[in-house]
Amino acid sequence: MARPGYMSIQADQRMQKIFDKFCKAKGITKSTAVTEMLEIYMLATDEELYLDLKKEEMGINIAREVLLEKGGRGMFNDYILMKLGDSETLPGYLDLNGDGVIHAYIRAIKNHGFTWFSTSALPWGIAKRRVEFYNTAIARGETVKFLLIPAVKDNEIYYSATIEKIQSSRDKITCPVNNEANSIPPEFGPNEPNRIWLKISDLKKDTRITIDMLKFRENDADVRPVVEGSQWHFGYVYIPDTEDELE
Repeated sequence: MARPGYMSIQADQRMQKIFDKFCKAKGITKSTAVTEMLEIYMLATDEELYLDLKKEEMGINIAREVLLEKGGRGMFNDYILMKLGDSETLPGYLDLNGDGVIHAYIRAIKNHGFTWFSTSALPWGIAKRRVEFYNTAIARGETVKFLLIPAVKDNEIYYSATIEKIQSSRDKITCPVNNEANSIPPEFGPNEPNRIWLKISDLKKDTRITIDMLKFRENDADVRPVVEGSQWHFGYVYIPDTEDELE
């Protein structure tokens, strides 16, 4: 039986010797090198899953859920943020830019009171534990907001919606509630397959929260440089050091 805290890794003898010499030359222990290597592998393979498992192991998610159970001192401070790009539509409709997509969903909400918004912006969908966290918050009466950047030149947040339910899958699925598929804008149709589904309402113009107020929940990085300097589209953010509700 392996001793706690120890791992056995097989490699050919020559590679082991090179690894020993490399660690000695860099002044690091083999344990440190292997730990960093494992972390890099998990981040490269499935960053979302790794970060959720790490938080679970550290008790971070549990602590947040305990705080949620007790109730907060103001606005719920976890948001989903998305930057919209151009979207293809069904035959017979013109393709839409980010602003056009938002207005298509606004019309759907006007007709049905809600709509199912979907995306495959994350290749593995939303991690199960994160879905549970948001849905638990919603069930307890918290207002969970979906913030939208319509990909205009200033990369600023111009719209928000209230999330009523989240469902996600590693494989693409159609609308999670069959009899609510008609709430999807006709531009995309009831049979649209995606990995992430958000049931939303109250989608409207909203500039109270700016991109410069936000940090990523995963690593505390500022949001603006990431949004402006990469192909980033979807993530989890919060407002640091906020305790009072936004007026």
